[in-house]
Amino acid sequence: MNQLPNHIQDEQRSVTTLNGSQLSMERREIHPEDLSVLEKKIESSQSDSSRIEHTTYDKLMLSEEEALARAQDHPQDKEPIYLTFSKGDKENPRNWTHGKKYYITILVSTLNVLTCICAGGISSASTDIAAEFNVSAEITTLGLSMYILGFALGPLLLAPMSEYFGRNPIYIWSWLLLVIFQIPLALATNIEIIVVCRFIQGFFGSIPLTNTGGTVSDLWARNECGNAMAIYGLSSTAGPPVALVISGYIVQNKGWRLLFWIFMAILGGFWIIMVLTLPETRHTIILDKKTNRVRKAMQKQGLQAATNIRDANADEKKGLHTLFAITLSRPFRFLFTEPITFCAAIYNGFIYGIVYLFNEAFPLVFGPTGHGFSTGEWGLSFLGLALGPLLAALFHPLQERHYLRRAAAHDGKGSPEARMWMSLAGAFLLPLSLFWFGWTSYPSIPWIVPVLASAVFGAGIYIIILGILNYVVDSYQIYSASALAGVILVRNLVGAGFPLFGQQMYEKLGYEWASTLLACLAILYIPIPFVFFYKGETIRLRSPWAREHFNQDEDKPH
Repeated sequence: MNQLPNHIQDEQRSVTTLNGSQLSMERREIHPEDLSVLEKKIESSQSDSSRIEHTTYDKLMLSEEEALARAQDHPQDKEPIYLTFSKGDKENPRNWTHGKKYYITILVSTLNVLTCICAGGISSASTDIAAEFNVSAEITTLGLSMYILGFALGPLLLAPMSEYFGRNPIYIWSWLLLVIFQIPLALATNIEIIVVCRFIQGFFGSIPLTNTGGTVSDLWARNECGNAMAIYGLSSTAGPPVALVISGYIVQNKGWRLLFWIFMAILGGFWIIMVLTLPETRHTIILDKKTNRVRKAMQKQGLQAATNIRDANADEKKGLHTLFAITLSRPFRFLFTEPITFCAAIYNGFIYGIVYLFNEAFPLVFGPTGHGFSTGEWGLSFLGLALGPLLAALFHPLQERHYLRRAAAHDGKGSPEARMWMSLAGAFLLPLSLFWFGWTSYPSIPWIVPVLASAVFGAGIYIIILGILNYVVDSYQIYSASALAGVILVRNLVGAGFPLFGQQMYEKLGYEWASTLLACLAILYIPIPFVFFYKGETIRLRSPWAREHFNQDEDKPH
């Protein structure tokens, strides 16, 4: 066998291979049949630039054990080492036990439910607040709308901070501020305090909206995350109506101020649970800490490698200023240039607009002007809207089985369009349930009939929102945070606006025709799931962001 030139022997080193999300090192010999190919490449390289061009495969990617062993074998070697997780590494969140991963998934999803309860619960108190401070119903509605506006704007600040500092500290400090700002609400002496504090609460209470999807991605591989995403989707859709179920009788029997003290106690209890049991899940932060630990170990042994060891993501890290610039600009770019993001945003916005508009409509339909319910009783009428997503979640295994079959047919690669399968039916549930709700809202018709209609609506929003959420994440992968930020922004801006005209619309158009108008608008959105399902590949191929991951052969945390 011919001898390779010395400088090529020097360049011969370990090659990086990708196994799932796990990087490892493999040594390979140069076989005789490869020699002629290598020599041709060498001659071509020498003739062009008299040097060999380094590629990303030149990075020395090693696990903690491999890095220490290499540094000990070559104590004077200063070659950069990029630290990564080893196969089965216990510090990699995706290798944690299923019990631990499900616990974290359920905990952060519960935070999503609680912040939604905190958002909508004030609707039960709006009449009493208006009476005490002598303001109109529209002004008290600002207590809900300003919280949802905080939902819209909070992620623009909290998302980059979460990426830079880690998910855990942002969860903890944001949630603590949400707890603290219950106090001025409970002690409020005028409506201005309530409006301002509600915005601040919404801003910091948006942390589950900012982080929960990322936490799920940290813990679960793409083709294993179906059940975890179902839990997250359930928290996003069942949370808002649960608020009124809980708050109605509290306000009726104990007054509106006690409502905020109870919120403070519940949210404060979960803050303690977070501090004691919620670990950091963001891979980049965990790897950074691991790298610092290995560096210190090398320094103690006097190894030169300590000066050049870094984590595998070191070259991709961005400063906080850059992260803010991306967070404040890229979501808008996605909204106005990406059809997938735009359609997902307007559909989500419409759905959440109706959900929060119902906070104003249900008291009319079921309250004194309708079925004659008390505050606690019309709060219970939201049970239908809350149970609908739960019933739909029982059928999610059918959606997941369909997706896994499609993925298996593509050699295990993801198939974003398969995420929309159940949404094809779910799209029809929205207008159907709204027509049903509208034309059965007469006081002469038993109250259970419109409640059942709201349950069908709840099932529809669960199916659609979960399908669209998964589709956006799978389509954009590492860019999904920017796409979802655009979707969340529009969703909550619309959610903040709809309650402001909900009562007037239902009073002026009548309960039947107001719901009919919403049903007709819902019909206009039916094509979106069908376009994603049947034409999604073509749309993704035209997108510079989605095309980068068109083959669906990556599975990085987002």
